[in-house]
Order: sequence, then C-alpha cells, then structure tokens
Amino acid sequence: MRRPRSRPPRAEAPATSVVYGTNPVLEALRAAPASLSVVLVAEGAEAGARVAERARALGVAVERSDRAALDRLTDGGHHQGVAARTLPFAYAALEDVLAGGRPLLVALDGVTDPQNLGSIIRSAEVLGAGGLVLPKDRSAGVTAAAVRAASGASAHLPIAQVVNLVRALEEAKRAGYWIVALDGEGPSRFQDLPALDRALLVVGSEGSGLRPLVREHADFVVRIPIRGRVASLNAAVAAAIGLYALAERLPAPTQTPDS
Repeated sequence: MRRPRSRPPRAEAPATSVVYGTNPVLEALRAAPASLSVVLVAEGAEAGARVAERARALGVAVERSDRAALDRLTDGGHHQGVAARTLPFAYAALEDVLAGGRPLLVALDGVTDPQNLGSIIRSAEVLGAGGLVLPKDRSAGVTAAAVRAASGASAHLPIAQVVNLVRALEEAKRAGYWIVALDGEGPSRFQDLPALDRALLVVGSEGSGLRPLVREHADFVVRIPIRGRVASLNAAVAAAIGLYALAERLPAPTQTPDS
C-alpha cells in the first residue's frame, strides 16, 4: 500500500489586528491612516458619524456593522460601536531606530504580557523615547491588545523586532548608546550614573527578569529601591519609572514627537 505523499505546511498569512473604541480608532486615523484597512461602525454608535466622516476624508473604507458582530470581533471588548481592522503591524528596522538620533531608547527582554507591552509603549512615547526593541521569540508582539493598551502610542513610536537581543544591544553600543539594565538586585541606582548622552534602557520579563547574557552586556545595572513590603514592581511600572529617571538625566530630544 502506497503511503500518501505528505504535504509541506502552508505558510500562514500575516495576521491582522483590530483596534476598537472611539479614541483608539480616532488616534489611529490621526497618526497612521495607511495602517487601517477598514473602519467598522455600528448603527447608533455615539461617535460613529464623526469616526466614519474622518475615515472617509482620509481615504479609509467604512463599513456598517452591528454591535453583536463587533462583540465577536473584539472578543467582548468595550468597543463603543467602533472598530477598525488594521494591516499587519509595520515594524521598523533596528538600524533606523538607532539612527533616529533620540537620546533614549528602550528594549524588552521577554515581556510576554501584551497589556504590559502596550503600557510600556505608551510610557516610552510619552517620556520622549525614540524607539523600542523587542525580541522576536519569547516576547509579546504588537497585537491588537498591545495597541489598545498603548492608547495610540504605537502609531508614533518606532518599534523594531529582532532575532537576537544581545546582538541588537551590541549594535546599540556601536551607535553610541550606553546600555542601562533594570534589575532588582542591581548594584547601582539611577542617581549613581555618570553623565550620559545616549542610553538604552533594558527591562526584563515579568517573572524571571533579565537573562544572564543580557545582564552581562549592560554597561550599568540599576535597581529601583523598594521600600514597601511587596518585593517587586510590575514590569510596565518599573519600565515607566526607569524611563522617567533616565529621561531626567539625558539631553532633551532634538526632534519633536510628531517629526
């Protein structure tokens, strides 16, 4: 009996995401309309007419939907009768992020919660970082959940996805960045750092923190002092504190956020 010929696995099409809620959709339309394939508006949505008018003015297709369909599309999320399908997220090239000229960057070492990723994207953009670096494996990607948690910031912040984070840190060093890693057992505090002209903050995973090899490639390993009874901070909160502490010590960006 002849065995059936095995078929090679089919390559999966790039996944699209969904942005939902009035403000996130309006922000996506303002910041990156080319990233949206269609805006979906339910009958009777409070801001539906305004969102649809804005989308059409920007050349984005608009389709009528119903709330039950949007409930299914957003997995029961609070969509307010408005959603948008996006094209696959366009990651930036690492060399472009490094060449952007901004004094502050951030890299994540194994942050797997998309809510934490979105919060970090938002903090990084608000605090003037010029870009974010993510590992391709064992890390959350820029999905719909992360985009929503970022509240529109993902449309403004260049985000690079790299195969090897350690190699990316080495490239950052060659581009003139000092690597500052956050670690609860770090020997230094932010106020102990010397004057820096450029810095890349590395934040470890929610559970195990920094991998040893990543830690070894840091120029400085700093801790955030813990004065309460809880032993550690959430990764997104720690990242926000670290970004603020570094931003206060670095030169102000020469570029405006919208440039």
